[in-house]
Amino acid sequence: MDNFRNNRNAFFQKYNISESDFSKTGLKWEELILIHDDFIKRRSELENTVLPVFQAASKISSVHSVRYRIKNSEHLIEKLIRKAIQNIGSPEITIENYCDEIGDLMGVRILHLYKSEWINIHNDILKTWDLKDDCPPKAYYRKGDHDDLVKEFSIHGCSPEIHKYGYRSIHYIVKTKPGKRTYYVEIQVRTIFEEAWSEIDHSVRYPYDLENPLLKQYLMIFNRLVGSADEMGAFVLRLSEHLRDTQNEYTQKISDLNGKIGKLEDTVRRLRDKSESQSVNRAIQELKNVTKELDINPFLDIPGSFLDSLKPDPIFVTLSTRNIRGKRVKTIDLDHNKEIFPSNKYKIKKHNDDSDL
Repeated sequence: MDNFRNNRNAFFQKYNISESDFSKTGLKWEELILIHDDFIKRRSELENTVLPVFQAASKISSVHSVRYRIKNSEHLIEKLIRKAIQNIGSPEITIENYCDEIGDLMGVRILHLYKSEWINIHNDILKTWDLKDDCPPKAYYRKGDHDDLVKEFSIHGCSPEIHKYGYRSIHYIVKTKPGKRTYYVEIQVRTIFEEAWSEIDHSVRYPYDLENPLLKQYLMIFNRLVGSADEMGAFVLRLSEHLRDTQNEYTQKISDLNGKIGKLEDTVRRLRDKSESQSVNRAIQELKNVTKELDINPFLDIPGSFLDSLKPDPIFVTLSTRNIRGKRVKTIDLDHNKEIFPSNKYKIKKHNDDSDL
């Protein structure tokens, strides 16, 4: 801290800030020191403020992992100076208003696996927190990214913006009020691949060598590889879903076929059981032949005891009266399912001569 207060030139050199650029901003070094010290005093309060946001973000669906941070005090001063350099003539930042002017004093970073998952996370963020006034979500993308991605950002209420270093991320400035004072927390949403690239880019490029052409070229190649990796991840996800749907469809078809096979097996068993009753069917046919013989041979005796022996069998169903050469006798009707055999018994007698009956 003492080095920061007493050695402005070392600070400017460390963060690649020129004295001439700083002088154009109208900022006073003494005011920046007061902001620096005040921020350090607030650190515990800021920690208690960001923790509930971190915990709520951890419960959002599709989230892979979440982390939070409180801004480094030196990085805060560096950001105030750069913001003033980029916006000459903008309202002065003081110890009274810096917490409102700087939206990322506290940050929560949400990581997810697949690019398409950002929409679910986006919707949950908007349901859970109010955004800072006049500050829609900002969707950073790399020049050359597909137009459909940019349209998707706009459709969901984001403000798309090309990042000069190819940085991909969606940033939200949300309101939180654990006590009487309203604070702002920046929520960043990106894929794991985007996180890996941004961390490497930040560690190599920042705060030194901001415009080193060799590093810039290699980092841009790395950025394109990361974009391809995200596309490959999206493809693998779609392929996995397709294979799962195909497997489910195949399993359902197998289940349907097994059901049909089971019904066919039941039918076969019934037919097999039916074939085993062929001997009964032959007996029925023999009895039918007997009834035919009644018309042919009037001298055939049919003992009553024989008819009685058929009574318990449900195959033989009813008796009907038929004429045999002018005489009425009881015969067996095998074609109707009714109670059979009255108590009267009829018998055909043999005669010794050829006279009519």
